[in-house]
Amino acid sequence: MRRLRRCERGITLAELLVSMSIMGFVMGAVVVLFTSGSTAEAQLNLRFQAQSEARIALEVLRRDVHNACSATVTGGTQVTLYTIDSALVAYPCTVVGSTWCTSGTGTRFTLHRNAGAATCSGSAQARADYITAGSVFSVLTAAGELPKVAIDITVNREPAITRFGYRLDDAIALRNARRL
Repeated sequence: MRRLRRCERGITLAELLVSMSIMGFVMGAVVVLFTSGSTAEAQLNLRFQAQSEARIALEVLRRDVHNACSATVTGGTQVTLYTIDSALVAYPCTVVGSTWCTSGTGTRFTLHRNAGAATCSGSAQARADYITAGSVFSVLTAAGELPKVAIDITVNREPAITRFGYRLDDAIALRNARRL
């Protein structure tokens, strides 16, 4: 009986403190791991959202350019797309279909679209954000080919970290334009 009582005496305070400090260290490491994982996931979701907005904006721009017959680029920050006036018999490419522009400063610009207007005003709809440069448009012409509107944008929510940049570039043909 005495042997059984001696085996049931429990643990000492020193053993309790050592085991609790080891458990605290392990739990601290687990908390840091989960916190950094959830922060990384949130940042990844924000980057993905900015990239998705840019892809969708490029798709809408592509549709606008394909429907246009002429394009005018102003300073690389604005492109005005003209469509054919169906009321006139000749080939008058004079109606403004839409205007795309960038606005912002530093390394954060926003891509805007204004339907039916020759300028990007306060009513222009923001289509993509976190573009790292303002001058993104150009018109490409080559003999025997349709004119093209070129766009080259880089989306990056954290411009200081260049590896997070997502580049979209395209040269979109004006399908209703005359060949040069």
